[in-house]
Amino acid sequence: MRVCSFVKFTLVAAALVLAPVVAQAADPGGPPSYRAPVVPYYDWNGFYVGAHVAAGWSSAENSDVVFLGGGQAGYNYQVGQWVFGVEGELAGTSEGGSVSFMGLRTEWSVDWVATLAARVGWVVDPRWLVYGKFGAAWSHASTETTFMGVPVPGMSLDKTSSGWVLGFGSEYALRDNWTAKFEYDMFGGNDFPSGVSDDKTHVFKAGLNYRFGYSPGVRAR
Repeated sequence: MRVCSFVKFTLVAAALVLAPVVAQAADPGGPPSYRAPVVPYYDWNGFYVGAHVAAGWSSAENSDVVFLGGGQAGYNYQVGQWVFGVEGELAGTSEGGSVSFMGLRTEWSVDWVATLAARVGWVVDPRWLVYGKFGAAWSHASTETTFMGVPVPGMSLDKTSSGWVLGFGSEYALRDNWTAKFEYDMFGGNDFPSGVSDDKTHVFKAGLNYRFGYSPGVRAR
């Protein structure tokens, strides 16, 4: 009797252990379906506005460092890891000076610089974008000559010059809607940007952007 009970107990235990294996083998659905893991990503799409500060200098000999400060606005459209966009900037400058001789005094300045450029970027990391840009640039230069404090007719300049801008940079998503960027730009063109020379101007800038309509999400990898 004891032997029979032991045999019955062994058969029942074996049946319980083998039941899941038999059920899986009989499943007509085949092996379990594979689900791709989801990972967080940063959405670069949409409009943004921001501000920047910069320092630059001309390729002319004995050029002084010029400081710039202003704002930018743009739009990005993301396709996979590619980001296409357009951006406009407007900045005031510290470029200017004066010359005096025998009662004559001439003051000059580059009042502002503006650009409108296309951007093409590549998402290296979900929150890190590298990009290049190319577009048009404009600047406004003015001069005024006085003699003993009285303006001299015909010796003043009020001119807007056009040129081009070529640059590249990197932008990083800090948190939610905010991103930070660092960028190098080279300006050139006929009598740009000062209105009196065709020397290239090199500018390094740092800025912050605020992106509208940002919503975090996940996607399959």
